[in-house]
Amino acid sequence: MLIRNIKEFLIKIGEKKIICLDIGKKKIGLAISDTKHRISSPLSILKKDKNLYQNLKNVLTQYEIGGIIVGLPLDENLEFNRMCQFIKDITKNLDYYLQKNKFELPIFFWDESYTSFEAMTTTKNFFKNTKSQKKSIDKFAAQIILGDFLRENIKEHEKKN
Repeated sequence: MLIRNIKEFLIKIGEKKIICLDIGKKKIGLAISDTKHRISSPLSILKKDKNLYQNLKNVLTQYEIGGIIVGLPLDENLEFNRMCQFIKDITKNLDYYLQKNKFELPIFFWDESYTSFEAMTTTKNFFKNTKSQKKSIDKFAAQIILGDFLRENIKEHEKKN
């Protein structure tokens, strides 16, 4: 279910892991949190093919995920663009697929502006060459998105409780 309110999202996930999706045109980077929502780790990359939704459902089940964060690449004026609409459409289809399969999870969008650039900079020494770096960059971008979300929202939610 698509959620518009951070507080509602945090209540629904409880102490379950969060997964983050960095959706691109050809592949999706995945990152995962711990149950205490303190650590974000790169997880894997999925190809966008006919099995995408089933593969995502398998990951959600395997890791006992409580909620999904989806990165939205807002433009420099913090407004939606074509890529945002593309990502929202994929997310709505994922939500429909999950609900149809009796697998309901809260889904929340989070600004991912410039995370791929940040991930390239951060990981430049992890890989032998740029080609191998580009193959894995999406899961590191997802890790940055999820880390940003956790830093900004989990601490704020803890202060209020």
